[in-house]
Amino acid sequence: MKIGKFRVSKKAVSPVIATLLMIAVAVAASVIVYVWSAGLLGTLMGGGGAQVKEQLIVEAYDWASPAALKLYLRNVGASDVKIVAIYVGGTPTTGLSIPIAVKSFALATPGTGSPTPGTAYVVKVVTETGGVFSFSCICGSSG
Repeated sequence: MKIGKFRVSKKAVSPVIATLLMIAVAVAASVIVYVWSAGLLGTLMGGGGAQVKEQLIVEAYDWASPAALKLYLRNVGASDVKIVAIYVGGTPTTGLSIPIAVKSFALATPGTGSPTPGTAYVVKVVTETGGVFSFSCICGSSG
């Protein structure tokens, strides 16, 4: 009998307040899902900038002589590319203007500073729109 009295004496939240709390939680969850999905769809559906359409690859390079690096770059993207700078191990070659049409290639010969033969260097190719493409080349070899 004591158990029955204990149950009866406890009071719960009224049904009206419980309903209002459930509605508030559902609305908050709906708003969170809407904001997340709108951001995701906006990112996926957006046209993107020119950098998204640019894509360069190094088909081959010739660095047999430490003073002369030859990069054979191919544009495999969806828009024309114009190379304005190339960095070899941090040494810049600026003032370039090498246009590469879609599905074609170009030869670039950046300045290399004084590289050490047998050492791998990071070569960064910078486009007019600000796109940066990084490659690794070994001084004293061809690839």
